[in-house]
Amino acid sequence: MQDELRRLHRELGTTFVFVTHDQEEALALSSNIAIFNQGRLQQLGSPSEVYERPSNRFVAEFLGDINILPVEGVGRDAKVEGQAIALPAPQGSARSHVAIRPEHMRLARPGEAGNALPMRLVDQIYLGAESRLQLQTRGGVPIVLNIPNSATPNAIEVGSEVLVGWDAQNSFLI
Repeated sequence: MQDELRRLHRELGTTFVFVTHDQEEALALSSNIAIFNQGRLQQLGSPSEVYERPSNRFVAEFLGDINILPVEGVGRDAKVEGQAIALPAPQGSARSHVAIRPEHMRLARPGEAGNALPMRLVDQIYLGAESRLQLQTRGGVPIVLNIPNSATPNAIEVGSEVLVGWDAQNSFLI
């Protein structure tokens, strides 16, 4: 049905208003997405713009999975749980959390470029082509990481500590 709606939209060249609570369907079918909260418009933009650069925490949490870490300090002094991190630009003191989509995080090695935090593996869920790792920072913040099964180390066990990394450009401040 989604393919047929996309084809009709392309061929007819007219505006469609499609209301759905299915996030994947909204991303797949839309040229623009409007996110509302209690009748108020929160963000309007292309699917990639709204997903990758949400305007606020509500939009970030509403559209897809998101990891949100509290940030202390700004600029070069920014830290998460005492660990120095690089923030995406622009930086501002009013925004106190950094958000990263699960697919933009990875298992990291010590000394690897980018941000990295030690976390404890709480659970590992096999999903076929990928696995969903449920983790927890030392401070207790829950984190979800989606990784291809080809990149999942066999030796990783629930309860063990791993290093989770991400690049600053794949995160955003909220």
